[in-house]
Formats: sequence, structure tokens, C-alpha cells
Amino acid sequence: MFTEWRKSRARKSLALLLAVSGVLAGACGTAGGGNGASDGGSERLRAFVSIPPQRYFVERIGGEHVSTSVLLPPAASPALYEPKPSELRSLSGTDVYFAVDVPFERSVADRIRSAGGDDMRWVRTWQDVDRGRLEGGKPDPHIWLSPRRAKTQAETIAAALSRIDPDHEREYRENLRRFEEHVDALDADIASELEPVAGKTFMSFHPAWHYFANDYDLKMLPIESGGKEPGAARLREIIERAENRDIRAVFVQPRFSEDDARTIAEQVGATVEPLDPLARDWEKNMRHVATELADALRSGS
Repeated sequence: MFTEWRKSRARKSLALLLAVSGVLAGACGTAGGGNGASDGGSERLRAFVSIPPQRYFVERIGGEHVSTSVLLPPAASPALYEPKPSELRSLSGTDVYFAVDVPFERSVADRIRSAGGDDMRWVRTWQDVDRGRLEGGKPDPHIWLSPRRAKTQAETIAAALSRIDPDHEREYRENLRRFEEHVDALDADIASELEPVAGKTFMSFHPAWHYFANDYDLKMLPIESGGKEPGAARLREIIERAENRDIRAVFVQPRFSEDDARTIAEQVGATVEPLDPLARDWEKNMRHVATELADALRSGS
């Protein structure tokens, strides 16, 4: 039974819990803005995710039975983040880590697994997802920005929670069903909003939106290539391509320099607009992205 398993884990971690009990009693969160233990001492699965959108998925499916925290700090970039020892220590006692294959996970996966302990499950939420590759050959991790791929991630999350906590499998499956219905409605709304601009090209500094573009018959022109900012020759090429497409907005994301984006925007008469692939409210952000792209593409060619 799940309860007996958790009791066994609690006994193994007793010394650590006693050492930090004073801190935990007054704390309400963990690394990266995550929430802490549940109120009243009720036994909830303790989950960690790499980025905020993953937390949205786990919370919708896990409901009241899962407490979810985010490893990535709010202002950090998943391409550059290096977890501090104190942040890794917060993983101790975690039941399950939902990975999404962002760059920092690839570089410190062994450290994350070690910090979580032998009992922590490591779940690859990209399994069974149709993934493309970025320039340079690395797999494109931005699957959460495609509502259609997010449904596959959600199925993997629900299956993992059901294996770990079979007592609540029915609830996890029902939460998954409701979530998938919600995503289907979201997908239909986005498709309807972007249909008038199908086939058009938008420019993004970071190549985060390939899956989103493919879902809705758009084309993304990235500035960054192979994880590197463009050199002078690449900048000239991008400016020429942007001018040929009459691009009116260059989209940037927080945590990245805007200098090159502003250089290009000035050359082609475009504005620099923010789009955040890491926003915590995933559904609200997907709708916002669709509206921003529709507005920008209607004003261009």
C-alpha cells in the first residue's frame, strides 16, 4: 500500500526531517517557488518538475493528492541554470521528478537523481511525444508549447502517478480526462484564431516555438542558432529574410538578451514583443501567444 511505503520512507529520512523541522514549520515553499508539504500533515506525493508549465500539468492531474515544486528559480534560464547545493538539497525525500529534457536537466541529471535519493522516480515526460530537432541536432525540448503534445505529456504524468499511488488512480484518470477535454477546447480556439494568418512567418529570438508553429500552420524564423547568438554574417542573413517577409514584430523571451533582436527590429521596422515560454499559467499563456501572433501576422505580409 502507498501509505505503508511512505511510512518506510519517513523512517529512513527521520534524521533529516528532525534537523530541518524548525525551518519547514514556518516555510510555505521550496526551491524555485514551489509549494511545500500539505496542510494538516496529510500524506501527499511530493513531486518536483523542472519548469513552471510542467507544474501546471502535474497540479491539474494530481489534484489534492500531489504537492508540486519547481526546481528552476523564477529568473533563471533553463539553458544556463546550474542548481545550487541548497536547491538540490530541497529534492531530498521527493517521490517523483517529472523531467522534460531542458538543457540544464541534461547537464545535471545525475546530480538531480542523487539529490532525490534512490526512491525518487524519474519520469521522462517526453516519452511517446513526436519530437523534432533544433539546429545543431539536439532534440527540441519545447513540447509543452504544443497543446497537442502536452496531452501526451499529461498521459505520461497520469500513468506515473497511478503507478506510484494506485489508491488514487481513479482520480488521476478522471483528472486526466477533464484536462484533455480542456486542452482540446483550447486547441480548437487557437486554431480558429490563427487560421486567418496560416502560412505566415514570425520571428523569434529563441527557437522555442517550432512545435506551436507546426500545429497551427505557421513558420518560425529564429535568430538564435545552435544555442548561440548570431554573428555579423548571420545577422545580415536574418535581416534580409525578415525584410522579404515584411515582419512587423520580433518576439523575445525573458532571461535572454534583447540586443540582437532590437538590432534586427530597427533594421526592418519591427517592434520587439515579449513571449514567455515558461509562464506558470499554461492555458492563459497559450491563449496570449495565439493573440499576439495573430495580431503581429495580420499587420505583416
